Amino acid sequence: MFRNPLILFFAGLALLTLVLNSLFVVRQDQQAILLRFGQFTSAINEPGASEPGLYFKLPFVESVIFYDRRNIGTTLEGEQFNASDQEILIVDAIVRWKITDPRRFYQSALTEEAGADRLATFTEAAMRRVLASATSNDVISGRRAELMRAIETNLNEAAASELGVQVIDVRIRQADQPEETRERVYERMRSERQQVAGRIRAEGDRRATVIRATARQESERLRGEGDGERARIFAQAYGRDPEFAAFYRSMIAYESALQAGTPIVVPPDSDFFRYMQRRRGQ
Repeated sequence: MFRNPLILFFAGLALLTLVLNSLFVVRQDQQAILLRFGQFTSAINEPGASEPGLYFKLPFVESVIFYDRRNIGTTLEGEQFNASDQEILIVDAIVRWKITDPRRFYQSALTEEAGADRLATFTEAAMRRVLASATSNDVISGRRAELMRAIETNLNEAAASELGVQVIDVRIRQADQPEETRERVYERMRSERQQVAGRIRAEGDRRATVIRATARQESERLRGEGDGERARIFAQAYGRDPEFAAFYRSMIAYESALQAGTPIVVPPDSDFFRYMQRRRGQ
């Protein structure tokens, strides 16, 4: 009876099925939970342990669910938030997280996909709380790194207690105003920059006026000192040699008065030409 090939085939098939349902492998990058009739019994290779390998379970009684032991990424795109200055922002963000308590994660989310969805909901709530206290400029550029750290801290409080996960990092990849308000904001920014430029230009003009006035004042002072020094030197020269001083003054007068093409009517015997007359008489 047991030599019947058909019976042997089915017996071998049943034995193979039994063996396959009794063995499972947990890889290094995996963690697993063992369930008995759907109820949690144990966790294998969870964070902090090193337990990869081959394991046995009771066939048809116990089942295994595998979770990733590595960091997992969840992306939020096109989320709309209101900043403290009442500007609407469209934000794209990414959250890096890992499962640290597989039992709690199973009880709260069951699967990684469901857990990612719940974490996205928690992330949206944390971002709404944090970004509501910041201005649009803070979110776009001014304090983005600080705000991301605050979101991570806020999110970890809910993620650890509710899902059994740890948030590794939160990154705001992009933050911008909606298309319909962007031009209005840019116009306001241009106006503010123009006002700043006007103030700087006015300050520069004022300083340039002061510098020019100071320079003119200094120039007049130096010119006066030079004229005084020249008069003193001329007076000394006149006292030493009055004839030479008179001759020098006449030469200066000739240079100033006798310009090319300028007619002058002066009697030949005028005292103005007395040095020229002497020159001719020699």
